[in-house]
Amino acid sequence: MFVHETKVKVRYAETDQMGVAYHGNYAQYYEIARTECFEACSGMTYAAMEADGVMLPILELQAKYIKPALYNQVLAIKCFVRELPSIRLKVDYEIYNEANELINIGNTTLVFVDRHTRKPCAPPENFMKNVRQYFK
Repeated sequence: MFVHETKVKVRYAETDQMGVAYHGNYAQYYEIARTECFEACSGMTYAAMEADGVMLPILELQAKYIKPALYNQVLAIKCFVRELPSIRLKVDYEIYNEANELINIGNTTLVFVDRHTRKPCAPPENFMKNVRQYFK
């Protein structure tokens, strides 16, 4: 299993008149954290993977809102990759506010896709070489 934490500050433009982060922003928070997790785990950027001819679109996204995220709070987003990726990459998320209260949980499933055929494919070997160490 691989775990990675990212911090994100709730910006004014992401909130409503009550200072509460709009629910649609959580997909973006997940993406920010997932990108950093991906790079920390694999040593590879999304751009490098795309240059190798592999894309990683979202297949599923689920979110459960427990407490609101508020304007100017710094959120801690924990990403959990619990299974060795295959054609699919599953990521679980926990978001905590500054009081270390769990405010959101979610998950995404992504699919490795050949850039040219747009069909599912195996992850690049240079990605898997670095990731396997966390799943022994």
